[in-house]
Amino acid sequence: MSGRRARLRPEAEAAQFILSGVDKPGLKVQWVSDCKGRGVFACAPIEKGSFVVEYRGELISQHERDKRQKKYTEKQNAFLFDFEWNSSTWCIDASREDGSLGRLVNDAHKSPNCKMKKLTVQGKPHLCLFAIENIQADSEITYNYGESQWPWRALQTPNVQILTQSSADQEVSESSTSSFQQETSSYGLAQQL
Repeated sequence: MSGRRARLRPEAEAAQFILSGVDKPGLKVQWVSDCKGRGVFACAPIEKGSFVVEYRGELISQHERDKRQKKYTEKQNAFLFDFEWNSSTWCIDASREDGSLGRLVNDAHKSPNCKMKKLTVQGKPHLCLFAIENIQADSEITYNYGESQWPWRALQTPNVQILTQSSADQEVSESSTSSFQQETSSYGLAQQL
């Protein structure tokens, strides 16, 4: 019998990190720009299909999200991630600076290298990023935040109209939404692995 350990499936690896409450090693935070702020970067290559990081925060109801949204600043509201689960809209509130890395992953609507998936672990939903391509060391980790007209997109591509795909054509299985910018996105959010 071989002394090698079997490699975990990406979803099983994600579940281990979810349960431990820590981020996977091999990621670092660094400053990107005044527009984006901080971002998360790979310290080593990441293989396509691999679990990358969880978007951790407080799981709250839509009602609680609505209350907080009225009190929060625009910057805090950007950390509210709405999704569908058990036929209801829920939200991960990652506005509190807690040292977790998933909350710092930036938007890349044209060429993201990760996608968001919802996993249910011990009866609760968790939002996790998985690589959709091989990611080289020192590359920024990104995902598509969804169909919204996010303010920073206009700063990155001035005078260009942002076109979005129809729900049926979306590659991303999850998307973040923030009610101060858009309605809750409904494509693929109920998909579970």
